[in-house]
Amino acid sequence: MERILMVSYFAPPILSAESILVGKILPELARYYKIELVAAGEDVDFRKDETLAEIMQSENIEIHRYNNPKPLNKIVRRLYQKGSSLFQDVNAKWMEQVLLRHKLTGPYKLIYSRSMPGISHLAAYEFKQKLGIPWVAQFSDPWAHNPYHQYPLDLMHQVENKNESKVIQAADRFIFPTVEIRDLVASHYKDVNVKGISMVLPHYYVDRLYHDNRSGENGNVRSESAAGGHKAPIAVAYIGDFYGLRSPEPLLRALEVVERQAPEVAERMRLRIIGNVDWRHQPLFDEYLPKVRVTVERVGQVPYLQSLAEMRKSDILLLIDAPSDVNLFLPSKLIDYFGARKPIMGITSEKGTTGRLIRKFGFPVVDPREPEKVAGELIRMAQNLDRYQKLADENDTDMFTAESVAEELVRLFQQL
Repeated sequence: MERILMVSYFAPPILSAESILVGKILPELARYYKIELVAAGEDVDFRKDETLAEIMQSENIEIHRYNNPKPLNKIVRRLYQKGSSLFQDVNAKWMEQVLLRHKLTGPYKLIYSRSMPGISHLAAYEFKQKLGIPWVAQFSDPWAHNPYHQYPLDLMHQVENKNESKVIQAADRFIFPTVEIRDLVASHYKDVNVKGISMVLPHYYVDRLYHDNRSGENGNVRSESAAGGHKAPIAVAYIGDFYGLRSPEPLLRALEVVERQAPEVAERMRLRIIGNVDWRHQPLFDEYLPKVRVTVERVGQVPYLQSLAEMRKSDILLLIDAPSDVNLFLPSKLIDYFGARKPIMGITSEKGTTGRLIRKFGFPVVDPREPEKVAGELIRMAQNLDRYQKLADENDTDMFTAESVAEELVRLFQQL
């Protein structure tokens, strides 16, 4: 069995979106290759979820973890990160550990790196220089040209540009989750045939994980509404974080409209916000919640398998993005929503891969800047749950299984 050298800063048990993606795809890739994974060990900025490490276990996966020596004090750590990003990647100390301590065994068929963060690609670049073998770089988000990433100083952006350029010039193949991100990167590197050497692959879900008894559910989940009829509570869930430009305000303003236009729906609605909420958004909850009778519960971040169980218990799943004319991104949580087979409402730009996919499966998409329309669709979904649930049950989402995506990856690897 051939061997692959894989570099991903995030990997289980770290609890992050990229780590979850790594945990889901590795067991599938390990059916075809032996995987030597170079990853971060402890990272004080992230919680751990040991069940993630359990789902990734395979005799063909060999993991080498190297700690990122960040200051433990949060204030000192933020100052350190801001200062270091003026001159180098903020995680450069981790890469130093990797290059100093990791013993390359080989032989390898290729190098496979994943981001974010971009330091995974920078470490892979160094391995590419040593080994001279093909290198596939996969991006889940834009790097130096992320429209939501604000640089306090232009020098920080220059560092990111330099690092990204090094990777784009050297990698043999690229993988992006959307054509929008691919085209954004291509527009900044016209001297590289980015589109010609790229593959667009979606994120993915693993069906068996929705029925894993470690989630606390037995898999045969029915919401209270499904069990109790039209007067039962309507379980609505947003699973994800609110931070920066991704704000709860579009949803809270919409709930205020639901209160005015359909008080009987507001009375039945039970909203659970499952994820981290930046403290800067707290005034929005203080302003809007006293005005509505919708029950709102803020749960905080939960282990991954528990988040899947929360999806299965819901009647409506909300996907909320920052306002934009075109949504470049594909949230991995959306693909988990598809796997949960529950109705989805997209509060996101109508233009872009995310909006297209949600509409393709028959669910509504509304721009977050239009709270009246958001409210109207919420009311419509609440009043037609059976129809939307039937759609969710019947939609063909096989292209988003980890098994299907791994097969596409393997086909790409075999070409190199």
